[in-house]
Amino acid sequence: MLTAWQCFNKQFRRDWLLNMRQPRLLINAALFFVMIVVFFPLTMPPNMDILRQVIPGVIWIAVLLAMLLAADRLFLQDYEEGIIEQWLISGYSTSLIVTAKLAVHWLLTLLPLLLFCPFLALFFHFSWLELIVLMLSLIAGTPAILALCSLAAAFSVGLQQKGIFMALILLPLTLPIMIFGSSSLAVMEFSQVTGNLAMLLAFSLLCVCFLPFAIAAIIRISLIG
Repeated sequence: MLTAWQCFNKQFRRDWLLNMRQPRLLINAALFFVMIVVFFPLTMPPNMDILRQVIPGVIWIAVLLAMLLAADRLFLQDYEEGIIEQWLISGYSTSLIVTAKLAVHWLLTLLPLLLFCPFLALFFHFSWLELIVLMLSLIAGTPAILALCSLAAAFSVGLQQKGIFMALILLPLTLPIMIFGSSSLAVMEFSQVTGNLAMLLAFSLLCVCFLPFAIAAIIRISLIG
């Protein structure tokens, strides 16, 4: 019988290798993020002041859509191949396995976004401080977004029309994260930036601590049903 850490590590390594061998979805999500952020300014007036006011919100909308795209098939392959049934009968904590999957998915989704951040800073004339705040806000806020996207993906396991269902679940839940994420870059005063980052981190901690249990319960109920 594996310990909790061994179970987590085994699932982490399995999902890491699978994603490395099938990087298409993660690459598509990163390219989708870049396309939104780069092409959106083409629809705006050629005024950098106006663009700098709206681009923080655009970046976070792009992050949400990219992570939603990446999480769409998070549990689908395991569901189709019967892996989830093996989770349930293995005797190990399903929430721990879900946490390992989320950790791998978060790392592989976040790293390309962070690599693109310096290019976005050059494109939109961000200062070094604004670049650092952007990267810190992504690190602090994306765990919550991914956990919520995974919750919606767990609800939609086995459903045909999952896009509308996932959108209905995510829209109200992600609003606070989007607000604090975009405002952390829009307002560069130290006290407000640290407050927004703290709120993002608090949301992420709450989601990471509690949502794996909810996701595991939803998957179990959907399979039993």
